[in-house]
Formats: sequence, structure tokens, C-alpha cells
Amino acid sequence: MGSPNVLFLAVDSLRADAIFGDRIPTPNIDAYARDGAAFTQCIATATTTTPSFSSMLTGCYPPKHGVRGLQGYTLSPALATMAEVFSGAGYHTVAEVTGPLLAETGILRGFEETRHRQAYRVPFFNWREAITARLPALPSPWFLLLHIWEVHRPYRAPPKFTKRYDRGGYEAAVAATDEWLRPVFEALPDDTIVVITGDHGEEFPGSRLERTANRSIRVARRQLKTSRWAPGLDKRLGGQALGHGYDLNEPQVRVPLIISGPGVPACSVTDQVRHIDVLPTLTDLCGVDGTGGRGTAIDGRSLRAALEGGSLPPEPAYMEAVGVKLEGERIIGARTPSWKLLKRSGGRNALYRLDDGGKGGREADEKHNLYSSHPGVAGELEAYIDAIAATEGVAGSGMTDEEEAVVEQHLRDLGYL
Repeated sequence: MGSPNVLFLAVDSLRADAIFGDRIPTPNIDAYARDGAAFTQCIATATTTTPSFSSMLTGCYPPKHGVRGLQGYTLSPALATMAEVFSGAGYHTVAEVTGPLLAETGILRGFEETRHRQAYRVPFFNWREAITARLPALPSPWFLLLHIWEVHRPYRAPPKFTKRYDRGGYEAAVAATDEWLRPVFEALPDDTIVVITGDHGEEFPGSRLERTANRSIRVARRQLKTSRWAPGLDKRLGGQALGHGYDLNEPQVRVPLIISGPGVPACSVTDQVRHIDVLPTLTDLCGVDGTGGRGTAIDGRSLRAALEGGSLPPEPAYMEAVGVKLEGERIIGARTPSWKLLKRSGGRNALYRLDDGGKGGREADEKHNLYSSHPGVAGELEAYIDAIAATEGVAGSGMTDEEEAVVEQHLRDLGYL
């Protein structure tokens, strides 16, 4: 067999328990998890789309790739993108993206074909027919980045799903997305490696009271048009909404990661892995030179050892929250399977226990700050954060005024600004 095709499917806002939990039926994605490698503890680098994709597509953390927010940054030219790496190996590279993934950010560098779709006010899966018709005509081997928006807020799904699921509409959107993906999966050639992940997770309303309050706030802001006559109030009301980008809690940073296809054995990997590990893993599986001709070392590592039944040496995950709700502030974190350290701009450091020391049966505790009582653990994670920060390159926009204006207007259209 020659070089396998690669489908990189990124479902915006897809949290880990939406796939690996038992509340939402996702039989089509589950089939890939069953037949391939299911990484049940994958950590997103950022809880907003543009910085997250920058890490996935370069294998590097934000200080190195330079994209530290949704606006005002472009990807460092010192790094090779996933598209450049595969294109250099003879792959035909295609990007089908939406949301804030604009060419002006540099993220789409290296794709021979790119199409950016409108995210809102469009029919559910309006892109599917064009994609399924196009797949058989793509010259092999191909690499296709498919970024879809149907699980992003505001949640929407065909009527039969909204009648069956709740959680503010999130679960309905996930279930519908899984069902509507089936024709896309069926159109794939047999020699295709499929990667499925979320760019970040999502915080959705839990209790009925919280869902009611959240819905009431959205309705009040829309009907009263508070953004026009009371921007301060509108900002406070908007801060009550859930979603992503404003924190590094488990629902926002834990995402599913599934790799399935030729050369990938069926296995479930519980070791902590990171989005930055996807690029070196794919290049390893496809026999592609992962450097892309650049001299800059990436931060990720291949997960092939775990696929073959071995264990991965433990490495922390570095994370950043830079969402609009933070109003220019940044939360930086480091995570291991047992601990999470968060450093907030101008705020107290926090250390949370994510397990019970191997005793079993306790969920992550992100309410009790143990920073003072475990200085050794905190110090180790702070040293890791400092080491990542030391790799920082020259951060800045790199955009023309016209490009800045395009990005800003697009973010306004998406409701971010």
C-alpha cells in the first residue's frame, strides 16, 4: 500500500465526555474509536479556536508559534505547518474550515486548496454534499482538514434531536453531528487515516435552573439590546454565559482524540496526551519527514509507542486561556494526570488535585486550592511553565491594517466582539 490519505476532522467545542461518556449516542464516531486508537485523556493547548489550531497544526505551544489570542496575531514563519509538511511529502492538501480560521492568521499556510465557510445562519451541515461529492475526485494521497461548527454555541440541531436531548441543546448538537457525519465517513477511501478531535471543550448548563437562567439572559440581551445603551451591563450579563475560552477547567481542556485507519491497532490509551502530539504522530504513521525543512524543534512527540502497547514517559501539558471574556488577561496552566496549576494575570496561583493519589473513585477537584499545602508539586509545574515560556519567539500581529480589519469584522460577525 502507498501513502495513506489523511482526514483530520476537528469538531469545534467537542468535549471528551461527549464521545467517551455514556449520555450521548455517537455510534459513527464510536466505530472509529473501537477500531482504532482512542485517547481518553487528551488535553487541548488552548480553549479558543485559533490558538488551539495553531498548536495542533505546528506541534508547538503558543509561546513558540506566536498565536496568543483570536485577534492580533499571526503564526510564526519559523515553524512548518501540518499542511506544509504533508505537501512537501507529495500530498494534495485541502482545508475546509469555518469560524475564526482565516487565511490572515497564517494558520492555513501550506494548503493548496482552502475554503472558508460561513459559520452562522446557514442550514445544518450545509457543507456535506459538496464534501462527499469531492472526496472521490481528490488526487491521492491527500490530506484534508475538515473543521465543522455544528457543536459550537448557539447549539442547534434538527428537530428530532432537540426533542430527545437536553443540556441546553449541546447533547442534541453532538448526537445530530454524529449521525449526519455518516455519509462523509462512508465516502472515505479504505486507505484513509482518520483523526477526530475537538479544538477545545465546552462548559454547558448543568441543572435545569442554570439552563433557564442562561436562556433568560440571552433573551434579555437580545430583546433589550443592552449592548447599545448599557455596554457595561451587557458585558456583565454576557459573562454569565457558558461556553469556552475563559478558563482552563476540565470540561474546556479535555477533548476526545481518535486515530483510526491503516497501521493503527485497536487500543484505548489512558495516558495523558496533548494536541501538540498529533502532528509528530501522523508524520510517524505516514512515513513523512515531520520537520518540513525548518530548523525549529517542535514541542510534541509521537504517540506511536502507546499505539503499539507501550507506555509514554510522563510529560505535563501546557495550556492557555485567552478568550474575549478575559478582556486581554491570560490564564496559563500546566497539567498532569494528578495535578493542575493555574496562573492568572494579577490573581492568585491555584493548584488543584485531579485524582486521589491512585486510590480510585474520586473526580477532579477544581474548587479547593492546594497551592500552599503542596509547594513541591506547585514548584515543579511552575518550572515547566517557565521552560515553555522561555521558548517564546517574537510575538506580534504581522498583519496589515487591512488584514486586521478583516479579522476584527469577522469576529464581530461571529459574536465574539
